[in-house]
Amino acid sequence: MFDRKPHPHVEMLRAIYADLSLLTEFASEDIVLHAAGPRDLMPAGARGIMTGDYIGKRAVLARETELFRRSGGSLVMTPGDIVANDCFGAVLGRLAANRHGHRFEGEFCGLWRFQGGHIVEHWENAADWPAAERFFMEELDDEATSEPADTCRSTD
Repeated sequence: MFDRKPHPHVEMLRAIYADLSLLTEFASEDIVLHAAGPRDLMPAGARGIMTGDYIGKRAVLARETELFRRSGGSLVMTPGDIVANDCFGAVLGRLAANRHGHRFEGEFCGLWRFQGGHIVEHWENAADWPAAERFFMEELDDEATSEPADTCRSTD
């Protein structure tokens, strides 16, 4: 019953999810983003936007900007729970986007590593990564659906 102020990294992550452009303010020059896609399924020399490592502020921001572009600017990542300490932060939330008349909604988890008050590493994951990958990577037609099964929704 004592009022405890959130860790500064919690506030940093909350700000980033509210305005992704702030990522460059809080990230180290050599930040690494790990997209959770299956690297072993990619053809040799190929890389989709949903897989692989992105190194450096410009590469990470360009990748995130491309996701927004592919959603026609509709991508919204709403954090639910955020916990952080001096070394790590975790964000559990929900993302939603529309693309060519198709909607995607799903749960996400972002893990962040801090060093010297800056973000040095970020891991992305989604409860239904294949559905997220289809939504952002494939050409959508009128028959396609991008709404994943609601397998991880809380029943509270």
